[in-house]
Amino acid sequence: MPIFQKKFAPKVAPPRTQRLNIGCPPPAEDLDDFRTITLNLVDKQLCFVDGVWLNGLKPGPGSSVASGSGVNVTDDLLRMKRRMKALEQENNMLQVKLDVLVDLLTENVIELNEMKNQ
Repeated sequence: MPIFQKKFAPKVAPPRTQRLNIGCPPPAEDLDDFRTITLNLVDKQLCFVDGVWLNGLKPGPGSSVASGSGVNVTDDLLRMKRRMKALEQENNMLQVKLDVLVDLLTENVIELNEMKNQ
């Protein structure tokens, strides 16, 4: 009986076959339905868009067009405020970058003038 001989040799497992998902839609198609969530109440409809619930008027009997346009104006105002806030943040970041570049340029001009004077 040899001392250094392998006593345990497991069988090699056969490669797995790929599953056939016949009839199952790809996951991306399933998620498209949940991108815009709508909540229908008696006479109103709420839509969840970009992390905010927006009002919408459900078309039906007894609903006036004027109240629907007021709701749309409110939703447009919310969108514009969010867009304005994002643009202000971007503007602030670009202003900081511009200040840093102007400081670097000023330092380089000062160093260049010192080198010319010497």
